[in-house]
Amino acid sequence: MKQSYRVALAASLIALFASPAFAYDGMHGSSDRPHAAQGTQYHGSNTGYSYRHYYRQGPRMHPRYYRPMPPPFYGAPQRGMYRMGPYGPMYYGMPSYGAGKAGSPPKGYAGGKAGKPEEAAADDNSIVGVAQAAGGFDTLLAAAKAGGLAEALASDGPFTVFAPVDAAFAELPEAAVNNLLQPENQETLASLLQHHVVAGRIDAAGVVEAGELESLAGTPLAVEVEGDEVRVGGVRVVQTDIGADNGVIHVVDQVMFPEGFACIATVAQRSGEFETLLAAAEAAGLKDALAVEGPFTLFAPTDAAFEQLPEGTVDELLQPENLPDLQRVLQHHIVAGSLTAEEVLEAETLETLAGTTLEVSMEGDQPRINGADIATVDLMASNGVIHVIDTVLIP
Repeated sequence: MKQSYRVALAASLIALFASPAFAYDGMHGSSDRPHAAQGTQYHGSNTGYSYRHYYRQGPRMHPRYYRPMPPPFYGAPQRGMYRMGPYGPMYYGMPSYGAGKAGSPPKGYAGGKAGKPEEAAADDNSIVGVAQAAGGFDTLLAAAKAGGLAEALASDGPFTVFAPVDAAFAELPEAAVNNLLQPENQETLASLLQHHVVAGRIDAAGVVEAGELESLAGTPLAVEVEGDEVRVGGVRVVQTDIGADNGVIHVVDQVMFPEGFACIATVAQRSGEFETLLAAAEAAGLKDALAVEGPFTLFAPTDAAFEQLPEGTVDELLQPENLPDLQRVLQHHIVAGSLTAEEVLEAETLETLAGTTLEVSMEGDQPRINGADIATVDLMASNGVIHVIDTVLIP
């Protein structure tokens, strides 16, 4: 090539590179400010351009890649754009170039962190995600996970969930809750949780109008309205219409149990008339047995029955030094096996856990056990049955 052509070609290339007809992909740390004055601008994408062919090396500068940019995008680099070095940050592939408009960052990248992918923290608006964000449902969520229901509640649905708060689980015997969370009881736990879930999205007004709902467990949930109070499945609804993408949550103040599903200790606690009996069982170390062992038949004296004892009798039995006597009194009310009222009457005599004998009799239409009236029969539990009596049985 003749010298004159070489000179002309070099001059043309210098003029072309210095013109605003080429966009500049400024690298972090660049000090090439003349390009700003000349009107060069970052386009945000190098797609289709080879880094091996479109670059030059300048003083104190990283390799640069050039890409032609048509009008009207000539002008000074815009601040607020990612990967512009001294010209400010800008995101790759941004669709807009106006001042201060950086566009949307590509998936996996966070603004201000050049080239460092991060996990996108997508909002979880499923029932599970909403419950987690709301707080106060830790035990329910742990149970849903252990029972294999968490994944279902995060799916499309829709579902209506009557969600017990942590305080509702805390009211249950600890041994009973821990027992339900064991792997071997996963099926039982799943059934209990499904009892709290109804297919479809049913708001508060729809729940009241329904009168009765059918749970995913196939069990009925009676809806009762008294004044401003609404009960579903026998428990009070305290908050309604917490929306989620795949359904709705209504908050309840107690765990709901299908009939015969709660343990003896829970059934006694829910009735509200056995506080003295349960306190005595806990002091005697028998409450956990009534929660997870069995099956048992419990002849349960009411609080009123304990009040009929001579004054100071209960306090004396609760003293640590009288623990064997307390245990014997309580075991005198318990028979091994789950016996319905009909089976009790057929038995005539029963042997208790204390090794004592209970005599069954009838006085007219009134069944009696060791002289005490059996007031209510067949309160079914998961680990036995309760028959309510009006007198404390003393061995």
